[in-house]
Amino acid sequence: MTRRTTILSIFFLQAFAAGGLFPRISDIQTGLGLDKATLGIALTAAAAGGLATNLAAGRLVQGLGTRVILGVGVPLLAATTAGVALAPTLPLLFAALLAVGTCFTLTNIAMNLEADRVESETGRRVMNRCHGFWSAGMLLAALTGTFARGIPLPATLHLSLVVPVVCAFLLPLAFRMRPAPPAPDDKLDGPRFAMPSRRTLGLMLFGISGGIAQSATQNWSVIYVEQTFATAGWIATLPLSAFLVAMTLGRMLADGWSERHGPLRTTNALACLALFGALCVVLAPSVWVAMAGFAFMGTGIAALFPLMISGAARSGNRPAAESVAAVLVLSGLVMLAVPALMGSIAESFGLRVAFWALVPPFLVTLALVRRTVAASLPSSTR
Repeated sequence: MTRRTTILSIFFLQAFAAGGLFPRISDIQTGLGLDKATLGIALTAAAAGGLATNLAAGRLVQGLGTRVILGVGVPLLAATTAGVALAPTLPLLFAALLAVGTCFTLTNIAMNLEADRVESETGRRVMNRCHGFWSAGMLLAALTGTFARGIPLPATLHLSLVVPVVCAFLLPLAFRMRPAPPAPDDKLDGPRFAMPSRRTLGLMLFGISGGIAQSATQNWSVIYVEQTFATAGWIATLPLSAFLVAMTLGRMLADGWSERHGPLRTTNALACLALFGALCVVLAPSVWVAMAGFAFMGTGIAALFPLMISGAARSGNRPAAESVAAVLVLSGLVMLAVPALMGSIAESFGLRVAFWALVPPFLVTLALVRRTVAASLPSSTR
């Protein structure tokens, strides 16, 4: 199996390991009797775990290597995700989500670093396709969750069954994995902690809209549709699936669009489509319009996060792992507040109003497209 095929498969499995949680958040909320504000605060635990891990993740990934981090971390991610559904109290739910955030962040940095190294070694772009496979894994997890809710299968059993499935596919991959060598501009020495720079601040401001939209959709779309349009539980999961289908297709096709229309024009068009999708979501008169809005938004954000990661990995002024971790530190600071903020707004004014929080970040992204594309892409594609 080639390095390219291996890293694509790992992206898929990492998403599948964690993605089953999102269609079941409504069930977890109901099972523990949480209001939206409390649920929002609980969901910040995952972001808090990720943020704390980001501070030293670059050095940890460099020291242990991508093979060890992915071989151990992805099965642990599946196990801690199942632990969220098994948590009988709010404190244990918080602890489980903290563990999910830690495992997700470590594996996220390791696989993005490996993808950048594979790209550098082969001279072929793979980052967007990797994130396309990640979206496909998340989509399969969402569809599995929809099916499990429709049967109905308890969230505890559903997410527990994911663990052996992930282990069965991931462990052989990790055992045979041959990590790619560091890229030529990947420095071997760097600071102990991944502290942000002005460059990573700009990259974060560009890409954070995609992260906010993805987080809001994964955490709140099912509850939003269920409560706003009074739909059945399995129907309420369809907008999440539509979002993930669109994001998957967008990431698979983004490189071709960039080659055909130019990276600047493509990124501008996608950012505009994401903004239009967010407006459709907040103004939707029916579940079907909301579903279309989530699909537009999924397509629009397809290339934003991969472009941010590529820009960080290619900055050249310190190890790629440190640079990727640094931009994720800044993203994590913002993402830490998103679940609690949306939960608080939703509790006071409803989730329709809370989803308006997606609009300003997309406007910032549009303002930074030209600078980010110019700084992040190889000179031959600018």
